[in-house]
Order: sequence, then C-alpha cells, then structure tokens
Amino acid sequence: MNRIKNHFKRGERILIVPKELQNVTRKYVGRERIVIEPMRRNTAAAICLAAMLLRRDYGDGIMHVMPADHLISPQKHFINALTVGHRLAENGYLVTYGIRPNRPETGYGYIKIGKKLHQFHKIRAFRGAGFTEKPNAKKAKDYVKSKKYVWNSGIFTLRISDILNEIEHFMPRVHRGVADYVRRKKKKYFERIPDVSIDYGVMEKCKKLCVVDGNFLWDDVGSWLALERYFQKDKNNNILIGNVRGLETEHSILYTSDVPLKAYGIKGLIVVVSPHGVLVSKKEKAQDLKQLLK
Repeated sequence: MNRIKNHFKRGERILIVPKELQNVTRKYVGRERIVIEPMRRNTAAAICLAAMLLRRDYGDGIMHVMPADHLISPQKHFINALTVGHRLAENGYLVTYGIRPNRPETGYGYIKIGKKLHQFHKIRAFRGAGFTEKPNAKKAKDYVKSKKYVWNSGIFTLRISDILNEIEHFMPRVHRGVADYVRRKKKKYFERIPDVSIDYGVMEKCKKLCVVDGNFLWDDVGSWLALERYFQKDKNNNILIGNVRGLETEHSILYTSDVPLKAYGIKGLIVVVSPHGVLVSKKEKAQDLKQLLK
C-alpha cells in the first residue's frame, strides 16, 4: 500500500489534453505536466502517446490511466483497488476497474466478468469476458439483474511495454502514427491516426484483460444528465442553474454561465448558454453529443 501511495507522490503525472481545452486546463491544474494533442483522436491515441512519452523519459513501468471527468470516493478505497491492479499489471495483465451497477444505466459501457483470478482482502479481480457499449434499456435491466456485468469505468492500470505491444499488434496505424509524431512533432502524423477508443481497439481483443471489482463510489459526470444526480430539481423536475427562469417547462436542464436564460413551454430538453455558444438537445440524446462535436 505504501509503495503505491509513494508512487503517486513522486510519479510523473501527465494530462493529455485536446488543443481546444489547453487554456482552461492550465488555469486549473497548476504545475502538472500537460501534453497537448494537436487534434482529438480518441483514447487509443491518447494512451499510446502518454505511454511513449513515459517510456522515453523514464523507461518501462506501470501507468494508471484515469479520465478527468469522474467523481471517485473515498480515496482510501480507490487506492486499495489501484494497489491490486498494480500487482496484476506487474504480472502482465491489462487491468480495468468495474463498477457494480446500481441502476440500469444506458449511457455507460458494460463488461461481463468471467473467472475469478485474484482476491486481496475484500477486493476481487476477474477475467474480462466481453464488452457491451451502451445497451438499450431492456438489456441494461437484464445486466443489472444478472450480477454478471459491471460498468466500464474507463480507468486502467497497464505496464507501459505491454500496452504498447498490444496497440502495435491490434492497431499498428495508431502505434506508427503516434511514434512518428513523438519523433517529429508534426501535426500531419497525428492526422493519420484512426479515431478509435482503447476499449474497442485493444481491450475487446486482448487475451489478458483483467477486471478489478471497484469497491469505491464512482460516477461519470461527463454528461449533462449528471447534473440531475447532484442538483435539486424544482417542482416540475427541472434543473435550473444560473440566471434561469422556466415557464410551463418540465423535465429539462437549463444552464447559463452569464446571459439570462428564459424558457417557455418546453419539455425534456437540455439548454446551455455560454460565452462560447448555445447548445440545445433532447435529454435522450445527451450521451450522443460527441457526434455533434465531430
């Protein structure tokens, strides 16, 4: 345990950030090392880039990959799970962390758990037996009922050399493109990289996937719908944040950072007003907004 805690204190922390988010990231993260992606190319390229930079600067070792938009608590339980994952990664496993679902969530990916591999105190680890990306409502209910599926947290613990070998094997264009970019620092090499997630590109195909049963509280707050879990609704089931007024408005999320926002006669919408623009979306489309960004 102390080994992992000391590792976090002295270890290199890298933030892989899309170019359009570099200013706001620098404003809030202080002295962390920030690596700017010249363009978005999904998690496979980002993890490959971090792994290559770490190997170049420090040699081989264990890396922990964590999305920036998750809430995790308590810290002690999270560190305990990472400790187990660290030991498994040292033995050649590609480790992800599964969260026991408490609701039939259709916006998350699921992992089916297989044979138990390891148990350390109360923390269990299983072989990964398959991924399902954002199931429909019926399948999500079946998964929760079966107790054989966990939410895919998107958190990984990996030996640098192992994940680079897997990326080179399953995604040679990603490996080659990132390697060329690291050597030459020219955007054109990043442009050639396929836009593929690490889950689809590697984790669904590899033979040594391991799922650590996360015994910590976790929530993916990277969607506007997450506001409904943390802010109090009004009598019409609306979330109103900022200088907002809603008349005959129901089951909606209204957010403004500055400009007054007034809504009349709407239902089931997300409306966001910011200095950078305005977003209007049906709530059921909230998980698909990445398509709009593309």
